[in-house]
Amino acid sequence: MALSTATVTVSSFDIGPCRVTFDAIDIGGTLGNVTCNFKYTKADMKADQTGSALLDQAISGIEVTVETEFAEVRDKAIMHKLFPNVTYDATSTAALDWGNQVPARQLPLAKELTLHPLVNDNAVVAQDWTFFKAVPSEESSYVFDPANQGKMKIVWKVYMPTDTYIMFRYGDTTI
Repeated sequence: MALSTATVTVSSFDIGPCRVTFDAIDIGGTLGNVTCNFKYTKADMKADQTGSALLDQAISGIEVTVETEFAEVRDKAIMHKLFPNVTYDATSTAALDWGNQVPARQLPLAKELTLHPLVNDNAVVAQDWTFFKAVPSEESSYVFDPANQGKMKIVWKVYMPTDTYIMFRYGDTTI
């Protein structure tokens, strides 16, 4: 009896880290992987006549986030990009101040976020993930640990651009 087989194209596999660029600035080292989360939210369609049976679903929205862990925690200029609502004092001591920002709107802070696989040459953008209006959500923590490298988790929220209604693209953005 012959076994069945699958078509396996190894060149379609992917592995490796990526470069994270926000507003055309390379944010440097990441630690603990970069994760893209996306889902279409759906509204259930039901009828009294069929009880609780699900008849259909309609797309009611889309939610997109990207999670990174920023490793270069001593670079306050880049940290200011990752925490855009903080005040950055670029004097010789370079300090970041977290203070009251009520009611600062976040959409003006949204910029392009690109994840470029390091396995590809810079000119090869066919596997890039580009999020057109991303903003760091500024929910993070930092652990002082004698046995582990310091890092800050960054959750990027992606907003819907109202000029194109495309939240992100996996592939070349020029086509």
